[in-house]
Amino acid sequence: MKKLKNVFFFVCLSALISCSDATDEDLGISGEGSFTAKVDGVIFTSLKATVGASVSKEVAAIQGSKSDGEYIRINILNYTGVGTYTTGDAVTNVNSIQYGTVSPISTWISTFNQGTGTIKITEDTSSTISGTFSFTGVQDGFANKIVTEGTFNAPKK
Repeated sequence: MKKLKNVFFFVCLSALISCSDATDEDLGISGEGSFTAKVDGVIFTSLKATVGASVSKEVAAIQGSKSDGEYIRINILNYTGVGTYTTGDAVTNVNSIQYGTVSPISTWISTFNQGTGTIKITEDTSSTISGTFSFTGVQDGFANKIVTEGTFNAPKK
């Protein structure tokens, strides 16, 4: 139930701030996290206030989003701490990395046997989780999204 509350919190927060190109400072909000990547070569920098992670026994969920509603979410099942995790390499692998927009509503994902992705958790403390990621997200009928140079330092919620 706690995981569901955290996911709901992230979705609501993303929706509330998704209507502008404002920065954290413009919106009068603050946060401690960082979440950046290049999406098809264009820099993605999350609002600090939307960066967060929920880590519980064998599950890690990490996300960041921009004020225009673009977001990246990482989900690792069978999480064991610092190490390298993959996505898209087997139908039995439920780990996922997702890039999406809210206007228009679109999602590109790497999970099961679709796309390819790598997540490297470099640090996991009682208060934060840090690492790097890259992936190729797929969506039927659309060109793939190539996400590179992803880094995050997310406070645990």
